[in-house]
Amino acid sequence: MVESTSLALLPLIAGMLVMVARFYAREGAISIFSVSFLLATLAVLMLIGYMVLTVLGILPAYAWVGFGGVGLLMTLGGIWSFYR
Repeated sequence: MVESTSLALLPLIAGMLVMVARFYAREGAISIFSVSFLLATLAVLMLIGYMVLTVLGILPAYAWVGFGGVGLLMTLGGIWSFYR
C-alpha cells in the first residue's frame, strides 16, 4: 500500500466541511434530515470507517481511490450547489 494514501482523505474532509458550511449558510440549519447534513454525516462515518479499517489492517489496497473519489464528488457538488 502506498504510504501517502491518507492524503486521499483530504477531499473527503473538504467535502464534509463544505456540506456543513452549506447546511448552516444556505439551509439555515433547520433540519437534521436535510441533504447537506446527511452527506456531512456520511462523510464522518466514512472517515471513521477508513480509520477503523486501517487500524485493523483490513483496508483494501486501493480503497483510498473510492474514499477520495467520494470526497471529491462531495466537495465539487457542495461548491457547485452554492452557485446555482
